[in-house]
Amino acid sequence: MRSLVAALGIIAWALTTGAVAEDFLPLPKQAECFADAKAGVPQSRLAALGRGFNLPGWLEIPPRPPDMRALAQLQARGFTHVRLPVAVETLSEAFNTPQGVARQLGALDSAVDALIGLDFVVTIDLHPSGQFVNFHLDHPEQALRILQTVWNVLARRYANRSPERVVFEVLNEPAVAASIWNVQGPRLVDTIRSDAPNHTIIYDHADYQRIDALPAVTPVADVNVVYAAHFYDPMIFTHQGLDWSDDPLRYLHQVPFPVRLADPAITGLLDELKSQGRSESAALLTEALREPWTEERVDAEISVAAAWAERVGRPVIINEFGVLGLKAKPADRARWLSVVRGAAERHCIGWTHWDYADAFGFVRRVAGHEIPDETILSALIPRTSSPR
Repeated sequence: MRSLVAALGIIAWALTTGAVAEDFLPLPKQAECFADAKAGVPQSRLAALGRGFNLPGWLEIPPRPPDMRALAQLQARGFTHVRLPVAVETLSEAFNTPQGVARQLGALDSAVDALIGLDFVVTIDLHPSGQFVNFHLDHPEQALRILQTVWNVLARRYANRSPERVVFEVLNEPAVAASIWNVQGPRLVDTIRSDAPNHTIIYDHADYQRIDALPAVTPVADVNVVYAAHFYDPMIFTHQGLDWSDDPLRYLHQVPFPVRLADPAITGLLDELKSQGRSESAALLTEALREPWTEERVDAEISVAAAWAERVGRPVIINEFGVLGLKAKPADRARWLSVVRGAAERHCIGWTHWDYADAFGFVRRVAGHEIPDETILSALIPRTSSPR
C-alpha cells in the first residue's frame, strides 16, 4: 500500500512540472489502428501496448529498483506500457528455495502495484536466464511442467488485478525447436487461461521471436492473445561491440545507420579487421551488407509482421528492439530507433523498447538518480513543441 501511495504522489509531482503527454507526438492513425480490435483483444489494451519500455533489473538478485520519479516522468512523456521481466528460476522451487520463491513473489507484487499506481499497463514477462534455457533444451517435458506450475501460481495470484492493467507473457524467446514449442506454447496459454479468464496473454514464438519467423507461426485457439516479435536487425549495427561473449560482433565499432558495404566507415573497418586477423568478424560484416540496410529495408522487414497480422487476423507487438550503446554513435542509434518506431506505428504495431538503464537503455544512472536521455526519448516519442 505504501508503494501505491508513493506512486500517486509522484504522479502529482510530475504533473506540476508541466511535462504533459499533449506536448508529444500522438500515435499516428490510433483511431484507425484500434477502432476494430482484432480478434478478441479489446482495443483499449492494444492502444495501451502502443508505447512501452522493458524494465529489467528490478526483480534480479540483488534487485536494482528504478527511480520512481524517473518512471513518473516517462509516463507523463507518453509511455503507457512496462514489460517487467522476471526469471523463471526465481519463481520455481526446482531452482529456488520456498523462502526465496515467496520473497520473489512479494517483490513482484510490489513492482506490479507500483507501476499500476503510476498508470502503466504491466506485462509480467516470464524471462528465463541461461540456467532454465539449458534445462529446457535438455529436458523439454520437465521444463514444461515447471512452467505450468509457475503460471498456475502467477495467474491465480494476479487474476484479481484488472485485465486492463496486467498482461501475461508466456515465455521470452523460447529456446527449444519450433516443433516442440508449437506444442508447449498453446498448452501454457491454456494453463494461464484456466485461472485468468479475462486477461490478455502475449505469445512468444521460437527462433528468437524474429519477425521473419512470424509467417510460420500458427495462431493459438485463444483469441485474447497478442503475438510478440523482436527486432534487432541489422545485428552488425544494434549489437556492435557487445562485451558478454567472444562473438564476432564484439570486434565491430562505428558501424553507421543507414549502412552500405561501400561506406568509408565499413571499408575502413574491414581493412582493420583483416589486419587484426578477425576474419569471422569481417565475413559477418560483408555477409550482412550484401544488401544495404536503409530506412526502406527496415520498413519492409517490419511489414512482414503487419502482413501476417492481417492474414491471420491477430495483433502483433514488437516488444523488444534497441541498440547497444557501447560503440554505436548516438545520432545513428537515435536514427535507427526513430525508423523502427515509425515503421511499427505506420503498420499499427505496438512497441516496447529494450531496455531501461542498462547497456541498451535510454536512462542514465548518475549519483543515485536516473536521468532519461532526451536524444533517445525524442527518437521514441518526438516532441511537438519546445520544452517548457
